[in-house]
Amino acid sequence: MNFEKAVKEVQGTLETVGERSQGVAKVSLKTLKAANEIVVEGVQDIVAVQTAAAKDLYTAGKQSFDKAVAAGLVAVVKAPVEYLPEGRETIVDAFNETIDTVTKTGGKLVKVAKTGYEGITASIQGKPLRKPAARKARKAGTTATAAA
Repeated sequence: MNFEKAVKEVQGTLETVGERSQGVAKVSLKTLKAANEIVVEGVQDIVAVQTAAAKDLYTAGKQSFDKAVAAGLVAVVKAPVEYLPEGRETIVDAFNETIDTVTKTGGKLVKVAKTGYEGITASIQGKPLRKPAARKARKAGTTATAAA
């Protein structure tokens, strides 16, 4: 009798652990997908900003070079500063936008990681997963509308 009871207890514990492990896997996968979307979006934004800046710098450099060629070597030697391309603002703006994008992306990733950690912890402890506040508010609003 004791042996059967022990086997049933172990079997029940294994089932519980299996269910919780599946919950952890689901939360982990959702968290990784959300983090991946955030990173991809951030990288795409950075690439777009840097590409636009590179195009602007290339255009400014080409115009400056053409201007120097048209003016001749003597004119360039007399006043070299006049033939330098304008690009400082482009570089600074691209840098600032990149920093902003990285900062925002990092903040979003922290939120996703925190939510994922909370979900995994809840799943391991066997607690129900918390739903986002927006869903609760929407449900409450729908219920209030239906009651009216």
